[in-house]
Amino acid sequence: MATLTLRISDEANSALDALAEATDRSKSYLALRAIDEYIKLNEWQVQAIQAGIDDADAGRMVEHDAVKQRWLDRSHAREES
Repeated sequence: MATLTLRISDEANSALDALAEATDRSKSYLALRAIDEYIKLNEWQVQAIQAGIDDADAGRMVEHDAVKQRWLDRSHAREES
């Protein structure tokens, strides 16, 4: 496991102190869990963006009018239900 040093605001530090005390966990443990969750939550977005770039590079594109029409069709379907 690697070591990471970072600076946080006084407010974040106080909140982390309080949470650590309330949960009987160390600040390091809570920070590690927060970083892990952030990565899991946001990793899909980076992958989706790259997949879109790969599609565009390969010429797999959808015309604007087709996207707009599909959006309108879905919007109207929701209004009718």
